[in-house]
Amino acid sequence: MANETRTMECPWDLTTYSWKIEADALNLFVKGLKDKKILGRKCPRCGTVYVPGTSYCRKCLIDIDQVVEVKSEGVLDAFTVSVSDIRGNPVEKPFITCTVRFDGSESLVMGTLEGWKDWHDVKEGMRIKVVFKDVTEGALADMAYFQLI
Repeated sequence: MANETRTMECPWDLTTYSWKIEADALNLFVKGLKDKKILGRKCPRCGTVYVPGTSYCRKCLIDIDQVVEVKSEGVLDAFTVSVSDIRGNPVEKPFITCTVRFDGSESLVMGTLEGWKDWHDVKEGMRIKVVFKDVTEGALADMAYFQLI
């Protein structure tokens, strides 16, 4: 099946969704962000690296505690282009929300994408890097955005 672009002409209220992440995994992740590092955990049996680093391997179902650092570069996995705000009002410049798979990891991290001129040219599989805030404090917001490289 050929790749296809679909356009939705309606608002999408994301406030109805919720996400859950293990507190231990999130604490490890933001601890790394304070030092401008991407930290995760690696399964000793299968070698899968999770970012944020969960406490057990989803494949082997064993506890994992080996902390590893992965590169702050990776691949654009999926993205959504927003041409309006959450209430359907047009925005001056479209913005892109995306998921990224860091090199050395099998997990996805979500954020915003910058460094593009025309969103029609953005494609899955493009290389990205994290841009950190100048001053980090150990919070998810320390990752300012992802940038195309």
